[in-house]
Amino acid sequence: MRRLLLPVLFSALLAACASQPENETADAAESGLPDFNNQTDIDIKWRENLGTGPVKAYTRLRPLVLNSVVYAADPSGTLVALDLDDGDEIWSTDLGIKISAAVSGDNGQLFVATFDGYLHCLDAGNGEEIWQSRLTSEAVAPAGMDPGRVYVQTVDGRVSAFERSNGRQAWSYENAMPVLSVRGTGTPLVMDQFVVAGFATGKVLALDKALGVPRWEVRLATPDGRSELERLVDIDGTPAQDSRVIYAASYHGKVAAITPDGESRWQEDGSTYTSPALGLGNVYLTLDDGTVQAYDQNRGAKVWTQKGLRDQKPGQVTTYRNWLLSADSDGYLHVMSQVDGELVGRILLRPRPLHVSYPNQTEGTNWRALRGVDLGIRSPLVATSAGVLVYTNAGELLLIDIEAD
Repeated sequence: MRRLLLPVLFSALLAACASQPENETADAAESGLPDFNNQTDIDIKWRENLGTGPVKAYTRLRPLVLNSVVYAADPSGTLVALDLDDGDEIWSTDLGIKISAAVSGDNGQLFVATFDGYLHCLDAGNGEEIWQSRLTSEAVAPAGMDPGRVYVQTVDGRVSAFERSNGRQAWSYENAMPVLSVRGTGTPLVMDQFVVAGFATGKVLALDKALGVPRWEVRLATPDGRSELERLVDIDGTPAQDSRVIYAASYHGKVAAITPDGESRWQEDGSTYTSPALGLGNVYLTLDDGTVQAYDQNRGAKVWTQKGLRDQKPGQVTTYRNWLLSADSDGYLHVMSQVDGELVGRILLRPRPLHVSYPNQTEGTNWRALRGVDLGIRSPLVATSAGVLVYTNAGELLLIDIEAD
């Protein structure tokens, strides 16, 4: 009897495994999620598994898109090139060492940093390594670049410049590190004459591109408090630029608009460790309490505040068309209006094999977390001409299409 029942039960379990519904609309009271008025149609165009994923490790490996090709790195050491339209693999290479920072690149070259403290330059056409150079420490954010050099910020407070032709270090600038800091950095913002970066001291510095010496600095936060935790003032987000104005924000500090000559146009309260996003004349930020805040780009005045996602621990915001997107630690992608911050869409993004449909249960309940599997989304979303790229902590890369309903 036992031998007869086991196949039947196994078949029933397989039959219960269903594909994930494209738009998650579980009742807010049951799921614990904020209610919303759905105004979007969200579809998954394709999804590919890149490897183990970052899981609990601190990595934010956002993909890169160049000429309709997606370049994505998995922490295991795999770097892949995929067709943006259908996700088909073009090439794949294994660096043989874990990757710590997302891929960046242009003009036929890709750059990626590894946990052993090396910067690797690869050919974008086939993934073959061109050169590698030793860094002073780990890099956890993508490199910035111009036609001649690549600029890397490392967790020891340094920004270093390397020649793109051969990987030779051109200069390195060191900023003093506090006793305790948030583990993270942003990508250096490369301008005509300066390389702009935020540091754990709460300062934004502009470094001379040719010499690597400081030209100006703006303080966004001052360490204050009895404990080292209270004194954290890191600038971990990548500065944003629009119309020659730089926007940056600090943890336990301010969000600010800075001119290219180092003058503050405005500063407003806004504690965050994420990067600002720009759109419709606003600066958007996910604050450290989970609030999503919009500031007027010209005056810094608060335009709207979205508090409904605070319990979801939303990540960095990304603009896409007229929407503002953020993913959370449970694997949900939230869609907001850029105009007023209203929640207008949501989808649950988790690996398909882990989904089992139980009767009379919400979609969130049906997803059973497996031991050692992180089903959240930590990496920044990437908006493209074909949709939005999402890289999950479980190692899946997805292309999402969003349309007005």
